[in-house]
Amino acid sequence: MIEVKNCQHLFFDSNENYVFTTDDGIEVFVTGAAYQKCMSCGHAEFPLETKELIQSSLKEKRISKTNQQLYINLMDLL
Repeated sequence: MIEVKNCQHLFFDSNENYVFTTDDGIEVFVTGAAYQKCMSCGHAEFPLETKELIQSSLKEKRISKTNQQLYINLMDLL
C-alpha cells in the first residue's frame, strides 16, 4: 500500500471487482485493479488517470466502424 501525502486515501492492489459508471451511463466492471480507499468513510474510487485510460479505450472501441458496418449489413438483410 502507498499512502498519499495530502489526503487520507491508500492505494490497494486487490483481487476484488470494482464498478464505476462512465459519462454515458455504462457500468464498467474491473477485476484486480489498483484503487483508492478512504480511511475515514470507507468509500473506494479509482485513481483518476486509470479511470480516464479505461474510459478512453472504451470510447475508441464504441466508435469502431467495423461494428457499425456489421449492424448496417444485418439491418439490410432483414
